[in-house]
Amino acid sequence: MAVQTPQAFRATTLREAHRLGADGTDDAALVERAGGRVVVVVGEEMNRKLTTPQDLEWARSNARSEV
Repeated sequence: MAVQTPQAFRATTLREAHRLGADGTDDAALVERAGGRVVVVVGEEMNRKLTTPQDLEWARSNARSEV
C-alpha cells in the first residue's frame, strides 16, 4: 500500500504524539504509538511524491499528456 501526504490530524493529537517522543517513520506512526486511531482513505494515484530524477521525469511526461 502506498501512503500519500499530507497526513491530517488534529493539532493537539499530533503535538501530543510528538511530545511523547516515540520512534516512528511518519506522523501516522507516532499517533498510533500514542494510542491514537489512524484511518486510511482513498487517495489519487497521480498525486505522487517527487524525490528522484525518475519521479521528476514521470511528472514531466504526465504533465505533457494532460495538456
